[in-house]
Amino acid sequence: MEGVYLDPPLFLLIDSAYGFVVFSVKEGAVGLRRLPYKSLSVLFVTVLKEAYMTNAEMWNERYRSTESLWIGEPDSSLVASAESITIGSAVDIGAGEGRNSIYLARCGWTTTAVDFSDVALSRLEEVRDRENLPITTILMDVLAYLKAPGVFDLSVMANMHPPIEQRHLLYDGLYRSTRQGGYIFITGHHKDSLGFAGPANIDMLIDENEIRDFFGERVEYLRLEKTTDVADHGHEAPNLVAFLRRL
Repeated sequence: MEGVYLDPPLFLLIDSAYGFVVFSVKEGAVGLRRLPYKSLSVLFVTVLKEAYMTNAEMWNERYRSTESLWIGEPDSSLVASAESITIGSAVDIGAGEGRNSIYLARCGWTTTAVDFSDVALSRLEEVRDRENLPITTILMDVLAYLKAPGVFDLSVMANMHPPIEQRHLLYDGLYRSTRQGGYIFITGHHKDSLGFAGPANIDMLIDENEIRDFFGERVEYLRLEKTTDVADHGHEAPNLVAFLRRL
């Protein structure tokens, strides 16, 4: 089997018996396709289209493809964490369709929801307007937003899996967006979920050591553990839960 690297990061495996097997690597998402040789032109048009989309365009297409991309219930670990602290202001980074933002607002949190998908935020806004919830939506790339974030009682990052360098930027932004004595909540696919849930690249997954290595002694670790929880598509998977108090 031969391999051909394309630019941007795509890897085309050519199998003489089965046709083309294409790995399209973009933001940690790995797509696997097997096509007959006669589909070569279709393959390249599709793959190159995906490769040159912006992240926002890619996610907007994903959201448009279905009535609801994620489950509607909030992360249960966020529910347990939020119930243990005083209600105040919260920011939800990468809020998507807003299941966590909506939960927090229904509980009385004044919530800011940040995402770069206008399709996802419009769904959140429909619920907000219908129920008159205290949610402000911000259409912006989360890394750009976190360069000059507001200051909140609770900062939330759920189910985001960029490369490690970007995760460190997100962690730094979460820390700066949280007032002293405030709380940081992070959850996502644990490294132990590799192969059956989440990104297919272990470097996109998280674990306890990553959180401790980054935050060190700047926070109190109220909860830091691997759990089995209902993931964003409704299936059970090993998750990492970090609930921290900024010192």
